[in-house]
Amino acid sequence: MSKEDILKALEVGREDFLDAIDGLTEEILQQPGVVGEWSIKDILIHLTRWEAELVKLLWQAKQGKMPSSAHFSNIEVDEINERWYQESRSRSIEIALEDFHGVCNQTIRRVEDFNDKELTDPKTYPWLKDIPLWQWIAGDSFEHEAEHAAQIRDWRTREKTG
Repeated sequence: MSKEDILKALEVGREDFLDAIDGLTEEILQQPGVVGEWSIKDILIHLTRWEAELVKLLWQAKQGKMPSSAHFSNIEVDEINERWYQESRSRSIEIALEDFHGVCNQTIRRVEDFNDKELTDPKTYPWLKDIPLWQWIAGDSFEHEAEHAAQIRDWRTREKTG
């Protein structure tokens, strides 16, 4: 996937996710039970935290450093998600939305720093386990958003929230 394709996918993915929550009140955005006990606010925070880890990974990769992001910790993903959920439960919906928009802008800026070879050659960054950088980007941004947007749409259909 070229840099141009990634940047377009980031834009389209974000628009699609925002479309999935369009028209919902603050009260509904904070209603638990959308995915497990999580509300849409919790999903926003979850997406933001993982994308922030992606931004860190991208910055460190560009510096030629082994990333220290959560992707490379010895802690299981479910444990990380639970920890972040507990830490962020009291965040306001306004802050959650601001952070969500802000991290996307940071991701775009970081992606723009790379050339197509750096993004597509699985050998460029040995610590990425022969997975090209673009796949790491996709997994923690537009693909991740699409996964949760589908869950939200399913929930909205079940709950008849519009």
